[in-house]
Amino acid sequence: MNRPPSIRPSALMLLAAGLVACATPGPAERQAAALARYEAAAGEPVGSVRFFRANGFTVLGDEVLAVWTGPSEAWLLRVDAPCRELSWQPAIGLTSSLGRVSVRFDEVLAGRDRCRIREIRPVDGKALREAERAARGAVQPVERAPDPESRQPAGGT
Repeated sequence: MNRPPSIRPSALMLLAAGLVACATPGPAERQAAALARYEAAAGEPVGSVRFFRANGFTVLGDEVLAVWTGPSEAWLLRVDAPCRELSWQPAIGLTSSLGRVSVRFDEVLAGRDRCRIREIRPVDGKALREAERAARGAVQPVERAPDPESRQPAGGT
């Protein structure tokens, strides 16, 4: 009697984990997608901004970050390369003069790096939140296929 080959549950789990890993974007892809959303929500470059305190920051690449100065106020900053320590720092600093941060004059302080700011763009916080909401909604759940043995025959009971 020929028996169909059996698949061990551990092999199925490994296969499922591999499929999930392939379908899930990695850190580089997530960061690139976030940068695209920030750039789409950013306005034209400005020469300087009034700055007294940052509420937080978001690293979007080795040379790009967003600095939040309010609940819906952020600035997209591009800095000169290399700014190697930017991605690894739990906190950053910004130089300023008389309460203003200026392009080509001020710097982002990240660890031992002093990264000169080469561009500042205002970010529309509302547009960014809408884009992030849409990106989260773009992920569609996948339903499990029904077990073939539990299906009811097509004509009744």
